[in-house]
Formats: sequence, C-alpha cells, structure tokens
Amino acid sequence: MPLAQAPSRLFDEIAELIASAPTPRQILDFRPSEAAVQRASELLELNRQGSLDEELRQELDQFEQAELLMRLIKARIRSGQDPQARPE
Repeated sequence: MPLAQAPSRLFDEIAELIASAPTPRQILDFRPSEAAVQRASELLELNRQGSLDEELRQELDQFEQAELLMRLIKARIRSGQDPQARPE
C-alpha cells in the first residue's frame, strides 16, 4: 500500500472549492464535475461485477468519503448553523 495515495477526483474538486473561500450558497450549489460522476459510476459498476482491485477499492472508498463529507457540510449549513446560508 502506498504511503501517500493520490486523492480521488472528487476530493480534488472539493479541495478546490474550499480553497476558494466559498460562500455557504456556493457550497450548497456544489455538484461534482461530469468527469467525477462518470468515474464514480465506472467504479460502482466494477464493484457490482466484483472486479475491483485494492487500488480501485480505495478510490471508490474516497468517493464515498467525499460524498459523505459534502452531505454533512451541506446538512449543517441547511440546519441554520450558518446564518449566511439561509435562502432569501
């Protein structure tokens, strides 16, 4: 297992979003790129077929972790913990 695994495409996109100092609205509006969605679909299909090796399994796990992270962040914004996030 490599010491430092490259981040999944989705983690990279989330890092770019966070580095841009987004507003709560920009975070709520965030959607993965078509390329990231396509890659996740490919990995899910390989998983259904039982064709994932360890490296691809780790990549799929990263997609799942990134999705969970964004869901948690968006839920907190929507719950009103950040008053700037409330729709007008």
